[in-house]
Amino acid sequence: MTFHAWASLIILVIAAVLFLTRWVRLEVVALSIPVALFLTGALDSASDALAGFGNHAVIAIASIFVLSAGIQESGVAALLSRLIHRFSGSSNFKKLAIICTTVAGLSAFMSNAATVAVFLPVVIALARRSKTSPSHLLMPLGFAAILGGNLTLIGTSSNLLVSDYIMQKTGEGLSMFDFGRIGLPICAAGILYLLTLGRGLLPRIDNKTAQQTAGPMLPEQLIQEYGLVGNIARMQIGSASSLLGQSLAEAGLGHDYQLTLVAVSRRAGLGHHWFMPDASFHFQLGDDLYLEGPEIEAWRLAEDTLSRMGLPGERQIEKVLDHGFAFAEVSIPPRSEIIGHSLCELDFRGKYGLNALSVWRDGKAITENFTELELQPADALLLAGPVASVRRIKGEEDFVLLTATNDARDFGKAFLAIGCLSVALLPPLLGIAPLAMSALLGAVLMILTKCLPIERAGLFMEWKVLAMIIGTIPLGIAIEQHGIADLVANNLVSVAPVLGVAGVFTGLYLLAALISITSSNAAAAVILSPIAARAALAMEMDITNALLAVAFGCSCAFVVPFAHQCNLMVAAPGGYRTQDFFRVGAGLSVVVAVVAIALLSLV
Repeated sequence: MTFHAWASLIILVIAAVLFLTRWVRLEVVALSIPVALFLTGALDSASDALAGFGNHAVIAIASIFVLSAGIQESGVAALLSRLIHRFSGSSNFKKLAIICTTVAGLSAFMSNAATVAVFLPVVIALARRSKTSPSHLLMPLGFAAILGGNLTLIGTSSNLLVSDYIMQKTGEGLSMFDFGRIGLPICAAGILYLLTLGRGLLPRIDNKTAQQTAGPMLPEQLIQEYGLVGNIARMQIGSASSLLGQSLAEAGLGHDYQLTLVAVSRRAGLGHHWFMPDASFHFQLGDDLYLEGPEIEAWRLAEDTLSRMGLPGERQIEKVLDHGFAFAEVSIPPRSEIIGHSLCELDFRGKYGLNALSVWRDGKAITENFTELELQPADALLLAGPVASVRRIKGEEDFVLLTATNDARDFGKAFLAIGCLSVALLPPLLGIAPLAMSALLGAVLMILTKCLPIERAGLFMEWKVLAMIIGTIPLGIAIEQHGIADLVANNLVSVAPVLGVAGVFTGLYLLAALISITSSNAAAAVILSPIAARAALAMEMDITNALLAVAFGCSCAFVVPFAHQCNLMVAAPGGYRTQDFFRVGAGLSVVVAVVAIALLSLV
C-alpha cells in the first residue's frame, strides 16, 4: 500500500478508537477527519475533503429531521399513540403487538428517535394504568423503532447514504420502498421474536422500581393526580345566553362561580381558532368555553346564563390538549421572589399567560380559595395555558418546571403536516424530483405553515448524526481512491468458493453491524459502501444486494444500549442494565441477520 493508503487507514483506526471510547466528542472527531485527510495528502483536493457538506443524502437527512419534528409537534403521532391506548385493552400481549407494529410503521417515515420520543410517555402511561412494569414494554418499543427503519428509503440515515452511493455508481438510486422487499420480512420476523421468545427474556422489574425511573407524568395523569378530571367542562354560548356580548371581567366567573376559563374555541373560516382569553375578551355566539372548577358551579353558571353545558371529564381534557394547550406542574424553589405573595397579588395570569388551577401543599391538592394563599417554598402549582407560555416559564428563575412539554400537540395543524410530508415523499415515488429536493421543500413548508415553529426546528436536528455523515464521507472517498476498499473486498470474495454468496453477504453484514455499534450506522454505511461495491464487482453480481447487506447490517443495533439512540432513550425509564439488552438483543440480532442474509442470497 502507498503512504496515502496507510495514512487513510491510520485515520480510520484512530477515528474508530475515539468513536468507541468517547474520549473526544463524536462531532469533533468526525469533523476532524476531513482536515486530517487533507493535511496528510490522502485527499489532495479540498472539494473531496469537504464533499460531505454538499452531499444530497445530508440534505435529505436534515430535511427528514424537520419533517419528523413537524409530524410530532402537530400531534399526528400523538393521535396514533392515543389510539393504541384506547384499543389495546387489558391484554399485555395485545398491547405489545399493537405497540410494536404501530411504532415500526411510523418509524418507516419518521426519525427512529422521534418515534420513540412520542410513544415513550404513552407506553409508560399504559404500563401504569395496567399495573405492568414498563420494562415489559419499553425495550420492544425501542427495538420496533429500529426494525421499522428497514422498511423505506427514509427509515434511517444509512439507507439514504447507501442509496446515494448506488446513485453515484449506477446513475439510479433506490426508490422509497425498494428496502421493503427485504426489510418487511426482517421487521415481521423481528416483531414475531419480540412477541414470543424475546418477551420471555425481558427483565422482571417490580412496579415500584419502574415507577421511580418512569419519568414525568402525562398531562392526563397530572389532572388525575390533582383530582380535577371531573372539573374540566365545556359550555357553549347560544343565542339565549346572557353571557353573549359580555367581557370576561364582567362575567365574574372566578368571583361568583369559582371557575377558571382555560380555553376558548371560536369558529373561524372553515375551522376553529383556539386561544386563552384575557380580561378584555368578549363572548360571541357559538363560542365553546372550556372551564375548570367544581362541577356543580359549572352547571349553576349554565343554568343562570341559559348556556349549553356538556358533560365534564377526560374527553374535554383531550380536546384542550389537542389544540396547542398544555397542563404543567411547577415547583417553587427556596429562593424564589414570589414566596410570601399570593397569586392574586402577582397577577399570575396576566404576567405569565397561564391559569393556576390548584396548589399542592403538604401532600394534597388545594383546589378552592387558593388564589389568596401566600406561596411557600416547595409548593407546587398546576398550570394550564398555551404551550408557548408553558415553555417560556421554564426559563423563569422563580419556578422549576416539573413536567416535560414534548407531548404537546396541536391537531389543528395535523392535516397540514401530513400534506408537507406528502410533498416530500410523492415526487420521488413518481419520479418527478430527487428526495433531497422534495424533502427540503417539505421541510420548508413545514416551517412556513407553522406546523413546526422555526425557533424549535434546531432542537430536533440530530447534529451528531449529521456531523458523523459529513466527516466520514471523505473517509469513504479516500478508502476507495487508495485501494483499501479493493483489498478488503478481495479478502471477502476469497471466502466465496467455500461459503458462497451468502458468506460474502454475511461478512458485509457483520462488518456493518460492528462498525455501527462502535461508532454510528451512518459511519458504517459510508465506510463500507465502496467495499461492498468492489466485492460485488469482483463476483460479477449486481451491487444492490451487496449494499443492502451493508444497510441492513447498519440497523442491527440491539445488543448494547449505546449501539443506538433508541436503546438509550428507553434504558433509564425501563430500568434496564447492559446485560438485559444483550439477553434480548442477541437473539433478535441472530433472527434479523438470518432473515436478511437468506433473502439477499435468494433474490
